[in-house]
Amino acid sequence: MMRRHGLTCDNLLRAELITADGEMLVADESRHPDLFWALRGGGGNFGVVTRFHFRLHPVTTVIAGLTLYPVERAADALRFFRERTDSAPDELTMLFAFLTAPRAPFVPGTLQGKPAVAIVCCYSGDSVEGERAVRPLKEWDRAGVDLVGAMPYTALQSMLDAGAPSGCMNYWKSAYLDRLTDAAIETITEHACGMGAPLAQVHVYHLGGAVARVPSDATAFAHRRASFAVNVVGMWTGSSDTERYVAWAKNFNDALQPHSNGGVYVNFLGNEGEAGVKAAYGEPTYTRLARVKGRYDPENVFRLNQNIQPRRD
Repeated sequence: MMRRHGLTCDNLLRAELITADGEMLVADESRHPDLFWALRGGGGNFGVVTRFHFRLHPVTTVIAGLTLYPVERAADALRFFRERTDSAPDELTMLFAFLTAPRAPFVPGTLQGKPAVAIVCCYSGDSVEGERAVRPLKEWDRAGVDLVGAMPYTALQSMLDAGAPSGCMNYWKSAYLDRLTDAAIETITEHACGMGAPLAQVHVYHLGGAVARVPSDATAFAHRRASFAVNVVGMWTGSSDTERYVAWAKNFNDALQPHSNGGVYVNFLGNEGEAGVKAAYGEPTYTRLARVKGRYDPENVFRLNQNIQPRRD
């Protein structure tokens, strides 16, 4: 629902936390506003939050689900996805995914266990308008598997859980794209189709809407103007495959860089050091975060994270 209501951090109203020196603080727009700014995107660098106060949005039923196609349709489906995102209302958030089709009754036997692509959507708003908004997706390729319809929001939140079982090994990469160009589509398709592991996935998130209307310096989440986030999800089960799938993710990420604006999503970073963390925020935001860190955690007690080095000037 981010395109309608913004990011989770945009809906944080107040946080109660314990700082590195054991002090209990309340951070909001009027109390410790510098800390409140940093908490909205800066990760676990500033204290242990014991209570969050969020702005809530009532929602029960959404028009949501996914359509599923053979991987041979990937490039055409990505171009269709680009076309639909260009005109999508704020109430509609969409995601494009490369994945392995599940062995489930609703999937044709010829597609089960095979590489596939999916367009996942969620329309949170008036149901009549929602049906109208998702109709082009349902009609684009009648040969695809159509699982889009009215459902409880909680059902949508859990419908893809089986794609991320516990106990797997993971190595992920991330990049922001300002535009989904034909060249970017070619690169994404080429590398995604070579992922190999049945649990690996590639996600292309559609951003914009309410996310982009928040000023870039209003929170520590700075990449507001990107149109898409690409997440390369390396996931496998056997340690003997580690080198192979880590190399796949790294090579994919390298190929994405000519199409990227240079930013990465901090929640999909691995242990990539200060350079990776700086890429997640950009230099101005990182510098400001470092100053807040120097004020509330000058000894860098909270360092087992995507670490922001304290700055004391």
